[in-house]
Amino acid sequence: MPTYEIPDMVTVELARLELPQDVPVDAEFTEKPLADCSKREVEMALRAFTGLVRHSQNDLEASIARHIEIRRRVAHLQAYRANFDDISWVRETRD
Repeated sequence: MPTYEIPDMVTVELARLELPQDVPVDAEFTEKPLADCSKREVEMALRAFTGLVRHSQNDLEASIARHIEIRRRVAHLQAYRANFDDISWVRETRD
């Protein structure tokens, strides 16, 4: 089974990230710098991003599980093809 290394830090451009409702934004709907945020705004943003992390982790795990299942099927088909002539009994009909 393959091993996947996930980096400790991932950089995402904020313009490409749909921000959760509780993330503090300025008048132009861009994320406020931390230095301009109140403690409550930071707590709300932390809660919002923690939820995103959980959701993202679930999506990643489901995607990896699908990928592994596809690879398993490919390996099965490759083995079947490689031994096609030796296992003709699999294709015989039974009465």
